[in-house]
Amino acid sequence: MELWVVFTIAAAATQALRTAVQRRVTSTIGNLGASYIRFSYAFPIAWLFSLLYNNFAGTTLPDLTATFWVWINLAALTQVLFTILLVQLFSHRSFAAAVAFSKTEVLQTAIFEALILRVVVTLQTGAAIALGVFATVLLSFAKASLKLANLRAAIFSRQVAIGLAAGAFLGFCTVCYGAALHSMIGGDVIGNAMYAAAIGTTIQAFCFGIYIFIVRREQFIASFLEWRQCSMAGVWAATTSICWFAGFALYSVAPVRAVGQIELLFSVGFSVIYFKERISRTEFTAIALLATSIIMVLLD
Repeated sequence: MELWVVFTIAAAATQALRTAVQRRVTSTIGNLGASYIRFSYAFPIAWLFSLLYNNFAGTTLPDLTATFWVWINLAALTQVLFTILLVQLFSHRSFAAAVAFSKTEVLQTAIFEALILRVVVTLQTGAAIALGVFATVLLSFAKASLKLANLRAAIFSRQVAIGLAAGAFLGFCTVCYGAALHSMIGGDVIGNAMYAAAIGTTIQAFCFGIYIFIVRREQFIASFLEWRQCSMAGVWAATTSICWFAGFALYSVAPVRAVGQIELLFSVGFSVIYFKERISRTEFTAIALLATSIIMVLLD
């Protein structure tokens, strides 16, 4: 198994764990507070990981070019915008459909990577990405149990437009992260991934912290008061970022994100094993299609 695949699967697994922690604390600290802990608790841990790795591995930090700072700031800020848009959707009736369309992020990533980095996926990977996007959208609709009449109304809602915009921001930010990593001079893959993750999450913690402090100060404060419940989100979030970045440094961004959709399979498995939820026929079909899309990318 290639190294980028190992990092991608690790990123997906730890992202599922981070999401589980966020879901658990949402009732206590609110939606924005739960979103913020992925940054506020992650950045000091990412810096600690970077420091320990460089000390024990005996590596030196890479040189950071002006191009790197442009890309890392664009990536960090657009990911914050994605988070804000997604949280805004939580209170809307068309939330399920909107989130489903935010899952087009992988397809949009491939488009942005072709436009910005001039990296075009192969025909097989492109078909796999399209199949995976269809599967994730279908899975989201199945979980929400949307009726056909409701689906038509939801698709043409303002919230779906916001969901597509959220997917675009996430797709754009992942390509920017990839560009930032390739702009670093020197160092090694793991050390560079840790260093970039530390810088990126620091920018995000600061910017998103200002936003949440202004609009939901009580949730900002609660996210620190409940540090016992929230701290593990930081560990998983930092690990997730490092693994994603290592994958981006080793391979093209779009295929990495396509394989990373295996996170949904982890989430479904977690729901079945721990919450004893039953899988519908539509969900099973979507899972099979998603697994097929991932295998198509790996075999390309």
